[in-house]
Amino acid sequence: MKILFILDLYKPHIGWVEVLFDNVINWLIESGNQVIVLTSRFDSSLPEYEKISENLEIYRVWSSRYDFMFFSIFKWIRLAKDCDLIHTTTYNAAIPAWFIGKISWKKVVLTVHEIFWKLWYHFMWAKWFFFKLFESFIFCFNFDKYICVSNYTKNNLRIYSGIEDKKLITIYNWIDYKVWDKNSVKQEEIDEIRKKYSLENNYVWLFFGRPWISKWLRYYIKAIPEIVKNIPNFKAFLIVAQSKNNPATHELELIKKLNIEKNIVLINAVEYSEIKKYILSCDFVIIPSLAEWFGFAAAETCALWQNLIVTNIASLPEVVGGKVNFIEPSNSQDIIEAVLKFKSWTFESISEKRFEWSENIKKTLEVYREVLWK
Repeated sequence: MKILFILDLYKPHIGWVEVLFDNVINWLIESGNQVIVLTSRFDSSLPEYEKISENLEIYRVWSSRYDFMFFSIFKWIRLAKDCDLIHTTTYNAAIPAWFIGKISWKKVVLTVHEIFWKLWYHFMWAKWFFFKLFESFIFCFNFDKYICVSNYTKNNLRIYSGIEDKKLITIYNWIDYKVWDKNSVKQEEIDEIRKKYSLENNYVWLFFGRPWISKWLRYYIKAIPEIVKNIPNFKAFLIVAQSKNNPATHELELIKKLNIEKNIVLINAVEYSEIKKYILSCDFVIIPSLAEWFGFAAAETCALWQNLIVTNIASLPEVVGGKVNFIEPSNSQDIIEAVLKFKSWTFESISEKRFEWSENIKKTLEVYREVLWK
């Protein structure tokens, strides 16, 4: 089998989508299949063409994922002609992949990681119409199969885009349980972090994750003054990348306005491989997200058997397990009550959920076979 992957971003770009496709591609190669990757040349130092092995070639075109969307079509149809199948993903790669598939008479599988629909209005304000229009435009195209990363994502496609059920399948993203293993972190490493940030005698809640508008960190920050009244030794541990264009940076200004600097431990960034040590160095984790289509931060926290407060929304109830308290979205009072519940050791005990790599690749291959057979 020879598969063309059309992806707006691919390694060495860092992100969970890139990790997902890298693992699928590596498995296909190891199984004797051939793979061609067509992606954007987001870094000018990267070569336009690489032959990694006999079974893997990478073509990089244009300078960004947006140029890639408009200008990657006709020049690269020849790549598709030699392939059995095209696999692409939302957002920017989907449209060129569809055109290439139609012109070359190839089947196209689309992985859908998220679908915001009316949520664009809440998150993008003045720009919401254009984002919503673009998203709706993508799902006007008729792909041969839609791989959805959760039932929540699948139901959104079914309801808002009217895609027929036989074309939809849920294939959950996977968690690397060798990495996200509580026993892989030594107690000395946990003690070192608590000592480094003077947290030995504090009741510590951690917030971490990709800092975008949908995470709504502000509701947690607004809850902290009331939490401190009830728990004087409370500390909010925040791992938030701070930059000029980061929406979370504006939300962090609330810390000064509320005069709670002494109750905050703020870290700019932590290496992905190190984040589990910080999760386990705290008493609990809070994820007050307003939109999740799989929810890696929540699923990885649960894989470490860490206690969790999480929003009862989107895919999050699908992926969490262990000791959990759910909160309503956009509700600081609910956050306060959930923290106090945990302090008194009151929580929901939910059965463990596993998202194995073997199950992900098994179902992905079934999709390939189904589409090719048709």
